[in-house]
Amino acid sequence: MAKKPREYSRKDKLRAIHHFVPQSYLRRFAIEGKPAQIYAYEIDKEPYATNIKNVAGQRDLYTFKDTGDKGETAELEDVFADIDGQGAELLQLLDTMPDGFVELPEEQKGNLFSYIAFLHTRNVQERKQWAESFGQMSLVHMQMIASHEEVFHRDAKAALGDKYEYKKAEESREALLEGKMKVVYDPMDQYFLGTTLAMSKELYFVLMRLKKAVLVSTETTSKHFVTSDNPVTHYAPENDNRPKWMGLGYVNAVFQLPISPTRCLLLINDDMRMRTFKCTRDEVDHMNWYTYYYADRWIFSHIKSKTITQMFKDHKAKVPFSKIDSPFGRAEKRTENEKS
Repeated sequence: MAKKPREYSRKDKLRAIHHFVPQSYLRRFAIEGKPAQIYAYEIDKEPYATNIKNVAGQRDLYTFKDTGDKGETAELEDVFADIDGQGAELLQLLDTMPDGFVELPEEQKGNLFSYIAFLHTRNVQERKQWAESFGQMSLVHMQMIASHEEVFHRDAKAALGDKYEYKKAEESREALLEGKMKVVYDPMDQYFLGTTLAMSKELYFVLMRLKKAVLVSTETTSKHFVTSDNPVTHYAPENDNRPKWMGLGYVNAVFQLPISPTRCLLLINDDMRMRTFKCTRDEVDHMNWYTYYYADRWIFSHIKSKTITQMFKDHKAKVPFSKIDSPFGRAEKRTENEKS
């Protein structure tokens, strides 16, 4: 007789579904009249209405083994619950503010940017990217060793001991050099949890030191912002003249977080100026494109739309399919009076 699987209490955080996108945030995109439901979009699937608690979560996502006496713990869920609660209150505060630059007391600004930093790095996609990056780096390292035949066999013999066979080791060395092998890490490994948390801290300091918040809204009621399971995206600002080989990074990027179907929060550098706080249909499409592009599995919306379905299907395009101006631009040179 098959062993009956263990049943866990809903209150057991150690074996619970840990949401990497807060349910309080997703409810801001809920279906009208159904505050607990949202339309979920997946590639090559028809959009479907689902309970918000069923998406953007994974069992044991924040479970880790404590180095002390606690053993396996899910205490991080309590930490994120506090951050998410503060974030939800701040988003409600933003709802009462007009479009334009957001002025907040230092403590509230810190709480908002902390919420955004964790929202950007604590998700499954971030872990996948780090795991893939480490796999590529490990492969390059192994190929460097494999390029020295004598060193490779010496290390293989030391590692394998009596199980070492020259022929098999040589086959592995040649496969490495010919690119036939791949190094794969499990993104759910505890190491990548620690890595993403460390990146949250780095991003927080960048946001606090360099960025200012701006609220923008849709110009028309027929065009809406969507969100995803990776809702905080970042991209190069308009007229960015840096060489492509430099990469983007956090410092020079524009960050965006859709906060409702009609409003979006932008984080921009001090040397940028807004041309408008109202987004045209094309500008909304342009901003949504980054949401589609960086989503891992899901796009979320309060409506069911063939346009969203098609745009998400095209999200792996090399460049935004809609080439239009975004609603911000680089600042012109400021005068001495402005600088002072």
